[in-house]
Amino acid sequence: MSLRQSWAAVGALAVLCLAVGAGGAAAVQSDAAAQTQPTATPTDGNDTQQENPAEVTDEDYAGQTSTWLARRLSGRLENGTVSLSQGQYERARDLLGDDYDQRLEQYVDVAGETGTESDDAAAEEFEAAGENQRAFVDGVERYRTQYDRYQAAREAGDERRARRLAREMDRTAANVSNQSQRLNRNYANIENATAVSLDESQTLVNETTANVTELQATVREETLVGTTLTVRAASPTASFTDPATITGQIRTENGSVLADRTVELRVGNRTRNVTTDADGAFETAYRPRSARVGEQSIAVAYRPAPESVYLTDSDQFGVEVQQVAPTITIERSPASVSYGEPLSVSAAVTVDGTPVDGVPIEVVVGEEPLVRAATDPNGSMATSVRLPATVDDGARSVTVRIPYRDRAIANVNASERLVVARTVTRLSLNASTTGEGVVARGRLRTADGRPVTNRPVRVRVTGGDGRVVETDENGRFETRLSNVSGGAATATVRATYDEPSSNLGNANATATVRLRAGGGGAADVGAPRSVLEGILSVLFGADGSSIPVGVGGGGYLWVILGLVGVVMLAGVWVVTTRFDVLPDRNSAESPSFAASATEAEGFDASEGPAVTVPRPNSDERIDAHLDRGAYDAAVMTAYRSLKTDLAANDAELETATHWELLDHYRRNGTEDDRVESIQTVVEAFELAAFSPTSLDAERAEDAVETARALRRQ
Repeated sequence: MSLRQSWAAVGALAVLCLAVGAGGAAAVQSDAAAQTQPTATPTDGNDTQQENPAEVTDEDYAGQTSTWLARRLSGRLENGTVSLSQGQYERARDLLGDDYDQRLEQYVDVAGETGTESDDAAAEEFEAAGENQRAFVDGVERYRTQYDRYQAAREAGDERRARRLAREMDRTAANVSNQSQRLNRNYANIENATAVSLDESQTLVNETTANVTELQATVREETLVGTTLTVRAASPTASFTDPATITGQIRTENGSVLADRTVELRVGNRTRNVTTDADGAFETAYRPRSARVGEQSIAVAYRPAPESVYLTDSDQFGVEVQQVAPTITIERSPASVSYGEPLSVSAAVTVDGTPVDGVPIEVVVGEEPLVRAATDPNGSMATSVRLPATVDDGARSVTVRIPYRDRAIANVNASERLVVARTVTRLSLNASTTGEGVVARGRLRTADGRPVTNRPVRVRVTGGDGRVVETDENGRFETRLSNVSGGAATATVRATYDEPSSNLGNANATATVRLRAGGGGAADVGAPRSVLEGILSVLFGADGSSIPVGVGGGGYLWVILGLVGVVMLAGVWVVTTRFDVLPDRNSAESPSFAASATEAEGFDASEGPAVTVPRPNSDERIDAHLDRGAYDAAVMTAYRSLKTDLAANDAELETATHWELLDHYRRNGTEDDRVESIQTVVEAFELAAFSPTSLDAERAEDAVETARALRRQ
């Protein structure tokens, strides 16, 4: 129930109390022959005693509500920075948890009603600020934990561990600095789009960042040696069939070279080992796959070993990427499949006989995309999916395709014929009456008894409501129907499953329900003689006729007291469940302040939006981010979804940072390919979350596809 609906219910009860009181007052006046006095004309110069709600526009209401919500969101941001400055990391995160997200969803909803671009922009900035401030808190806590460990390692004389921690700290400190820049931009944009001030938050964030930067400068001087990487392309073009030769050199900050050693480089979105010569020079090949066609700048990073004394550095080279068209072969088994049965699909991608590894393959049946997977080092992909209900029956095709556009590897596809068989379904249904109407329960299954999940079933009662309800994981459904015809002793409930584009056959079922004596009704008890009697029947379990309503009747007093109690309890429930009852540092976070402030502004805070907008699943959010070019957001969402899946099988990972997650799998003997895939996602997440520059489409999409492949393993 939304907040507005909750108060509407309370209002209805209040009106009922007034109606009963008015009836009693009329009886008293009749018995006592009391005379009414005329109302005095106001003399305060305010002719308008009450504003007509019908004259208050939706835009006015939405604008006032957005202002109120903006104060609450900014208050949580500011309180979070205060908690962070005091070392209260959990408190800083809690302030930006579910409550912040709920208010943000409300703000987004209201921003859509105001019709102003500033509110829409503010909604995006509040969302980004929440994400960035959470990441900032995590980074600061991580750095301070690493610093404590670093100091302990130095005191114990463990220089190897101290160097590893110092390099991790250098990376963390850089992330903290970059994140603070992003966060300050969010704060400034929020201030420009709203009436709130975040000056104190900016000050605290800058002070915290300066502290981390100063500490890390000392650590670098004590333990680490900086490096400089330079690279260039020896050829102007690059393609999968004609890779570009890349040359480079690694020097230390004091001018010496890293000679005659094997070093790890990250070129584009791939990692490889190269060997330097006596001058610290190296040479490697760049064979593009997912890079966009045309002139591109390709990033290269030197990645020292964790215990090395050297720090990382990066550079980039320019090259013209050219496209080649690969060949795809496909196999599928079986040739005929029905609902819920497994379909195995394998594919191989080659260019002139050379396997193309690391490219995504999408499996499509009919027009329905079912799964994505990446090719392995042999250029192959194999997967198995269960046929969903959404694929229409009949002669279809199973297609594998490379979902690229204007990339170094062209978006080709290959298909095989597939017969999708129609599956017979069965519906079961039973119905019963309650004081609130008719409850219908049922189950949708195949003819052989398998549950049919997540499908829509339409349920209708004769002369009353019709509802569409979705089956659960066991094929079951349940719904409540009201407005049953009051003239019959029985009612018929009918359930129907009928999807035009599906491989499931139609099914229906009926059930007859007996209404109570005297004819049915919405509540299975016949229409009450009055609204008051209907309410009384619910409160007292009677038909209302036995409740004395006359003046002087004892029943009248108890009815009034009961209704007043209901109103008070309903009000308390709404306040405690819909508003924060514990005040935050910003006074606008206090419920009492919110009420008084909003009344002063001419609207009721309790009428603020309280309907939580259903969130799409993570894959839908990722695709939406990619579609609008929000590559950083796509990668961060993909990483968090992956971490959630990994932590489901290993509780130790629930509180791990992204680098701790990667180290966990490195230490536990995980296969090299899986570790490298996790590393791809972790590195992209770090750049997305902390770098001052955004990820490019190639790096983001590679990380997203890698995360999806890991989640399917």
